Amino acid sequence: MFLVCRVAGAADAWQTALGLLSGGKAREAAVAYEKLIRQNPAEARGYMGRGRARLLLEDPEGAIADFTRVIDLTPKDSTALNNRAVAYNKVGKRDLALADYTRAIELNPQSATFYFNRAFTWNLVNEPEKALADYGKAIELDPKSDNFYVDRAEVFRGRGEYEKAVADCDKAIELNAKNAFAYFNRASAYNQFGENERALADYDKAVELAPKVAKFHNNRGFFLMNRGDNEGAIASFDKALELIPNGTVYLGNRGQAWLNLGQQGKAMADFDRALQINPQHAKVFRNRAGAWLAAGEYQKAIDDATKCLDLIPTEARAFLFRAAAREALGDSVGAKQDMERATILGPQPPMGVAAWVPWEIQQRDEAATKALLENATQDNRTKLASARHDHAFAILDNERREPDQPALEEAVAYARSAAILEPENVSHWFLTGVLFRELGAFDERALVMAEKMFTQALEVDQEHAATWLELGLMLAEQDRPIEAIPALEHAVEYDPARAGSEVIGRLCALYAASDEGFRGVDFFQEQYAANPEVSALGVGRALMLDCLGDREAALSQAQDIVLIEDAGTQEHDYAAKLVAEWKGDAP
Repeated sequence: MFLVCRVAGAADAWQTALGLLSGGKAREAAVAYEKLIRQNPAEARGYMGRGRARLLLEDPEGAIADFTRVIDLTPKDSTALNNRAVAYNKVGKRDLALADYTRAIELNPQSATFYFNRAFTWNLVNEPEKALADYGKAIELDPKSDNFYVDRAEVFRGRGEYEKAVADCDKAIELNAKNAFAYFNRASAYNQFGENERALADYDKAVELAPKVAKFHNNRGFFLMNRGDNEGAIASFDKALELIPNGTVYLGNRGQAWLNLGQQGKAMADFDRALQINPQHAKVFRNRAGAWLAAGEYQKAIDDATKCLDLIPTEARAFLFRAAAREALGDSVGAKQDMERATILGPQPPMGVAAWVPWEIQQRDEAATKALLENATQDNRTKLASARHDHAFAILDNERREPDQPALEEAVAYARSAAILEPENVSHWFLTGVLFRELGAFDERALVMAEKMFTQALEVDQEHAATWLELGLMLAEQDRPIEAIPALEHAVEYDPARAGSEVIGRLCALYAASDEGFRGVDFFQEQYAANPEVSALGVGRALMLDCLGDREAALSQAQDIVLIEDAGTQEHDYAAKLVAEWKGDAP
């Protein structure tokens, strides 16, 4: 009887310890398991329970020791390996965590959780392909887990695959309509699409479902601030700070919103408080440097930008702030050095604002930047310039949607970076000019910069026909015919085959409007004689002859082109139309 009671008592002790752990009473559970371990030092479940309790008590080192003891006692315990990997992750030992997850999967390849946890770690070490493979396996094993889709969406979003991120969030919401993180991640993906209304609706839903998650309020505020609603942003940052009063990120963001509103005093109060809480917060130093710069306190701006760079040497905007402050204080050499460094580091748009580009281009840019920072050779500068050029062009040539003003501004920044890195390459200046011209649809002041960039391109290569063409068309649109005519003539001279077909009509109209008909006839005659294979030049000559009243000569020229060109070509059909019109046969 006594023996039975003792056995029953031991069983009750284990159940009590487990109940404490399951009920969230980690400290009491740790004490209970400690007692059981003393009584049963060779019993693996005692160390397992205490290890789990220690994880909850934020004692990962103690948890690692306990899980290691379990593994020593039961080497094929896959759960112990998984748990130790979780603890290794908490202390930043990613390689050991990955090794444990891999061993756990080998022992139990049907555990979706093990794949899910390893995927999370692959993402932490910037191995998105491996992370996606593991998330895919986890979903295959357990397709009903909404959190698997939510976490995979984050990886897709980081790779710029926003449609896939949205699709995963949609699936998570289908499985669990109350998963706040699914709405939160979908909002971030919509943000990248420029789907502002959908993004805000999802941020609102995330906040509604989980009003006590401070980062939901913070990111909602950041979204609003980046779209000019600083008052709304401050309201969201206020809510985040109600939940976490010492949140330095939230203070820094609210300070920037106050600064955007011109509330220098309130901005500085938030920046100062954030730095009192965390004197190592680099980005707050950066933001405060911008505030000092705006206030004309140049030395203080330099000091704060320098503190930021001491903590994060790759913070490009800190270099830009310091460059502006140094220039204001007459230190042109220091300003030039800072601008050079900022150019190498490249544009750094805020999260949630960066325009979409293919993942491969992002990787090329990052790899080329790293290479140049390690070894500043001309070859590395050229490679980085090429990556920046492609980055800018990818934003302009986005098949998903037309770039909006923020996207074009970002593309301009990448193109200018390429031009500064490789100033002798005309294509970088040309692309920058094209982007400024596109930006002119939103802000006419950009057209001044477009002209400046085209001029710079022509200083590099006087015979760059594409630049002459873009410049001439832009000048014509600005009703500047005297300047547009020679620009378009140069485009035709240097690339008659391409420019001839693109600008003949516009050039003829400019000649006519400027009473330069004879100049037009002479130009087209000269160019057609030099390039008889370009029938568009003959069409131009015919049009100008008719404009001057010489219908007979114009008709003869057009008839020659009809005979030369095959039916169905643009030149043949247009010339045939002119012939019919001038002979009175047009319907």
